[in-house]
Parts: sequence; C-alpha cells; structure tokens
Amino acid sequence: MRSLQKYALAVIVVGSLVAVQAEAAEQRVNIRLAGKFCEFYLVDVAKALKQVPGVTKVDLEAVQGHVVVTMTAGQVNPTQLLAAIRRVKGDGYYCQGQFAGEPGKIED
Repeated sequence: MRSLQKYALAVIVVGSLVAVQAEAAEQRVNIRLAGKFCEFYLVDVAKALKQVPGVTKVDLEAVQGHVVVTMTAGQVNPTQLLAAIRRVKGDGYYCQGQFAGEPGKIED
C-alpha cells in the first residue's frame, strides 16, 4: 500500500512538471499587418500562419491591425512567420508583416 502511495505521488509530481514545462515551452510574437487590402484577407493570413510547423495559435482579435502568434518555443524562426504572411497575395492585393517592438523579438 505504501509503495502505491509513493507511486501515485511520483505520478502527480511528474505530471505537474510536464504541465509547467508545456506552459513554459510556448512563445508569442506580435506582428503588425500591412499591405494593400490585407485587412480583407485575414482568414488567409491565419491559414498561412497555421501551416508553419510549430505554430499552435493565431489570434487576429487581440490587437487591431496585428496578429498574435503562439508557437512552440525554439521550433519557429520568426522570419518564417513573415514569409508566410508575404505569401498571402492575389490580384490587386498583398500582405506584409512587421514585428511590433523590437524586430524579431519573441515574447514569452
């Protein structure tokens, strides 16, 4: 019985550590959106960003004119995000991204 209690305690401790690591393993970056008529193609911007490996969440509503991208820490190069946004273009419109604040800075 005592070994079962120790095992249960170990499982709880390890589970807590994994949850803390998972939380700490996410990073966010705020990107200002620009470009001719880009504001009308936000669904396409979100779709392009979600296709970047490591991106876990795309929020277009947190800050008007910006996109907040949540990603797995260390898996995404910030320039990949800007490239994904630049690929959103069509006849008469295009999209661009610029990091809000320090260029390329990924915020925890």
